[in-house]
Amino acid sequence: MKNYIKLLVPVMLLSTPIAFAQSNNIDDEVVRENVAKYQIVELELEDDVRIMQETKAIYPVVFDESDENKVNQDRILVDPSLETTFKLDVDRDYDYEREITINYVRPENFNYDFMLTEEGLKVWLDDDGMMVKEIHMIDKNNKKKKVNMLTTKGMYNIILNNGETYEIEVKDMK
Repeated sequence: MKNYIKLLVPVMLLSTPIAFAQSNNIDDEVVRENVAKYQIVELELEDDVRIMQETKAIYPVVFDESDENKVNQDRILVDPSLETTFKLDVDRDYDYEREITINYVRPENFNYDFMLTEEGLKVWLDDDGMMVKEIHMIDKNNKKKKVNMLTTKGMYNIILNNGETYEIEVKDMK
């Protein structure tokens, strides 16, 4: 009987903290996104013109559906979601005359090129034969209108010459 008590007491002491720790871990929230990168770039184009670009990349965490309810789940790499703010100063003072903030998912195989002007944000791409064919603005009634650049708040479709379509959202424009 004494041997059972000698074994039972350490087993009870060890199992209690483990059970307590496991019950706390179940209630914790799983982090679903990770801000991985923040970049600020300032360009001077002419004597009086400068452009500042601030980019925040968010890499979402996505788990493999076949690993559901398993302890060690595999993560799937997903294209990052970018929030970029462009600021334009045309007279070299402390105020920016034009500012635009956009959201988009950076595709795996290319990067967009952007240029902020006083009229709006130009979007183009020239990478391995892929080019921007058209830009469509989507209004509230889900109607599309062909435009040359991003000029107002809302959703835009970027259509490439190979037929692929990508979305860019203009969140804020001043």
